[in-house]
Formats: sequence, structure tokens, C-alpha cells
Amino acid sequence: MPSLVGMKRVAIVGNAGGGKSTLGRRLADQHGLPFFSVDQIQWLPGWVQADEGVVTRKLDEVVTTERWILDGWGPWLSLEKRLAAADTIIFVDLPLWMHFWLAAERQISAARGEDRSDPLQGCDQLAVTRRLFELIWRVDQDLKPRLQAMLERRPATAAYHHMTTMAELDAFGRS
Repeated sequence: MPSLVGMKRVAIVGNAGGGKSTLGRRLADQHGLPFFSVDQIQWLPGWVQADEGVVTRKLDEVVTTERWILDGWGPWLSLEKRLAAADTIIFVDLPLWMHFWLAAERQISAARGEDRSDPLQGCDQLAVTRRLFELIWRVDQDLKPRLQAMLERRPATAAYHHMTTMAELDAFGRS
């Protein structure tokens, strides 16, 4: 079991639908750290993407503070700064089919009228179902290699946790 004692700045990255926000909120509660979600910063009502400069500025403000858990992707430059500032990096890298499966479960819950645990103000969860699945595919096929290269250049001082199964993710969330 990984030791999370002393963590103050935690970056959680990975594909959509992998449980990053759930893990982030759980760790924030357990360790008394403020939790921030990139999705909450980058999406405006109606799934309008916020200006990249505004998103980067807001994420940079979080990263310059002493304590945070930040989950999600965001602009590349912001992600690079976040990984450089983190003392703990968690890469949620489940098999592609699992990201699709978990995203499908979330969309089915939304169709039943159940809210996400972190609903986005003014954003209809079902309206982006197709876009969500296309994003999961694109991240896996096109963007993940760049993310992996960035993770290989992470600071040697940062604790690195590569989560490839739900069992690992669940166990980590209980640590």
C-alpha cells in the first residue's frame, strides 16, 4: 500500500470516466486537502469551453498555493506546470474498455435522473454522450503518448502512482 503521508500537492491525470474525481474527493476528505476539478474550471453552462487563458490562470492560481488535489487534464502548459509542482502524481490508466464502461455507467445514471457527484453548472450530462465517448477514444489513441512522455519527465522528488486496475484505484482511495 502506498504511503500518502506528507502529500500536499496532488495531480491526478488520466482519461475521462476513470474515476479521477471520485478518487480526488476521497483523498481530499481523508487528508484534509482542498479539491479542485479541471472540469469545473474549464466548462461553462451549455458545455461552452472557457477561454484557455482564463482556465490556465485559474489553474495556475491553484498550483501556486501550498495544498491542493487537482484532477483532470486542462491545457497542456497548465498540466505541465501542475506536474512540475506536484509532490504526488497519480496516473489513472485503466484499460480503454474500462474507461468506456465507467463512462457508460455514468451516462446511464444521468439518463435515470441521477446527478453526478460533481455536476457541472448548466451542463446537461446526456447532451455530450457522443462527445464523451469520442474524447475517450481520442485521448487513448492520440493524447496519451504525449501525456506519458510528460510523466516520464516528472520531477524525481514526486511520488508517482500508476493505477491500471480498479482494484488498485479502490485500494489507493482507502489509503
